[in-house]
Amino acid sequence: MTEPPSGRGRSLKWRILVGLTGAVAVVFVLAFGRGYFAFRDRLPGFSLSLRIAPTQAAAKPRPLRVGFARVKINPDLSNPQHPVYVAGFGQNRKATAIHDDLWAIACVIDDGWSRLGIVSLDAIGFFHDDVVRVRRRLAPDWKLDYAIICSTHNHSTPDLMGLWGPDYLHTGVDADYLETVRGACVEAFGGAVSNLQPARVSFREIPTESKDLVADTRKPIVFDPDIRVMHFVEAASDKTLGSIVGWADHPETPWSENTELTADYCGYLRQALEEGVVVNSQKTVEGRGGIHIYVNGAIGGLMTSPPGTKVHDPYFNEDYQRPSHEKARALGYQIASRVLPFLKDTNATFLDHVPLGIYARSIELRLDNKAFLLAGYLGLIDRGYLRWRTLRTEVALITFGQATVACVPGEIYPEIVNGGIEQAPGGDFPVEPVEVPPLRQLMPGRIKFVFGLANDELGYLIPKSEWDEKPPYLYGSEHAPYGEINSVGPETAGRVHAGLRQLCVEAEANEH
Repeated sequence: MTEPPSGRGRSLKWRILVGLTGAVAVVFVLAFGRGYFAFRDRLPGFSLSLRIAPTQAAAKPRPLRVGFARVKINPDLSNPQHPVYVAGFGQNRKATAIHDDLWAIACVIDDGWSRLGIVSLDAIGFFHDDVVRVRRRLAPDWKLDYAIICSTHNHSTPDLMGLWGPDYLHTGVDADYLETVRGACVEAFGGAVSNLQPARVSFREIPTESKDLVADTRKPIVFDPDIRVMHFVEAASDKTLGSIVGWADHPETPWSENTELTADYCGYLRQALEEGVVVNSQKTVEGRGGIHIYVNGAIGGLMTSPPGTKVHDPYFNEDYQRPSHEKARALGYQIASRVLPFLKDTNATFLDHVPLGIYARSIELRLDNKAFLLAGYLGLIDRGYLRWRTLRTEVALITFGQATVACVPGEIYPEIVNGGIEQAPGGDFPVEPVEVPPLRQLMPGRIKFVFGLANDELGYLIPKSEWDEKPPYLYGSEHAPYGEINSVGPETAGRVHAGLRQLCVEAEANEH
C-alpha cells in the first residue's frame, strides 16, 4: 500500500530539513575548526621574564667585546610563476628586480658577564612568534642571554606579514622566503659571536632638524628627530668595527609605484659609513670600514619622507622631491653626513669597560582591530594567540653604560617617547593623556635609544586620547586620520608604555 501524497510531502520536507541542518552543522564545525586553528597559540607555555642587572659587571669590570656580521636576504625572483609580493602601500605589487641588496645585520655585545645580540632586518616587520623561533635555534655555546630582532619597516621589501598579497584574500608571505630570513638571523647571530673581539665604544646624540628630511603627516606635529650612535672600535686601535645608528623615518622613499627591491635610505647610509661616497667616479668622502646597523625609532604619527618633501643630496648637490632611488640615496647621505664626522672624531671618549643590563618581559594585548581579526581567520596574518583576541608580545629595556635602549614592538608615536600627547578635540575617548610621562623621561642613562619594531610588529601605537575612528574627527578634519586601521587597538600604546615604565623602574632600582 502506497503512502498518501500528504505523507510523501512531509517525508520530503523532513529529509530537506535534516539535510539543511546537517549542512549547517558541517559548516559550523568547519568554521569553528578554522578559527581554532587560526587563533591557536603557536608557542604554548612561552613566557618571558628576564632581569640581568649589571651589578657584577660594575663591581668587577671585564673588557668589552663586540662582534658584527651580516647575511644577505635577497629573495629569488627567477620564477615568474611564484612572484614576490612587495610589502606596503597595496596589494599585488610584484617585485621586478633587486636594485640593491637586502640584509640581516647583527651585532653582539659582551661585557664579560652578559651577552646581548641584535639583528636589524631590511624588512617590513617580523612577528614575535618568528623571533622566538629564531631564538630557539641559537646554539647554547653562543651564550646569548638575550636576542633582539628589529625591522627597518622597509616598504620595498618582500611581504613578511601577509597583508600585501595578490588580493585581500590571499597572503603575500612566501613560506620558503620567511624561513630563509629566519635562517639568516640565526647565521648572522652566529657570525657575530664568532667575530667577538676586544673593543671600545663611544656614544653620541646628534641634534638634527626634521625640516627637508621627514614630515609628520598626522597632528599633533611631534618628531623624534635626533640621531643616536654607538661607535665601536678595536680595543688597541682606532679602527672601526661598526656602529649602531638610530633615527626615525619610514623607509618608503621610492614610494608606491616602485617594484624594485631596495634597502632604501638605510642601505645608502650603511654603505656611506663603510665605504664612503663616490661622485662622478671620484671618492669624495672616505668611509670608516666595519659593519654598520641602522635601527628605526619612533616612526608613528606618521614619520615619512613623502613626495611633497624635497631632500637635498649633500654630496651630489642635487635636490630630489619626486619618489626615486636617488631621493632615497639623498636621504641616506643626509644622515651619513651627520654621522661620519662623529665616527672620525679623534677627541671622542671611548670606554672599554661598559656594564650591560637586560630587562625584558612578556605582555598581553587585546586585539580590537576587526580587520586584523579577519586577516588572522583567513590566514593572511599567521601569528599565535594566547586565547581569543589576546596577543602575546614583549617589551625590553637595555642599559649599556651611558646608553639606554627601549625595545618597542611596533611603530610608536613620537609624543609617547618625547612628550606632546594631546587630548585632541574630536577624539573617540575624552580622556587625559594615558601614556605619560614620556618614555625618555622615564629611561635612565644619558643617550636614550628607541628601537622600533623590536621583536614584533604590532602596527601603530597611538595615544588613547588621540584615537579616532568615529566622527567628529580630530582637529575638525573631514576624514578619519590614518593609523587606526593598522593598529591592534586603542589600549595597545598604554599597555606597551606601562610595560616599559615598569622595566625602567626595575632598572633604576637595580642600578643605583
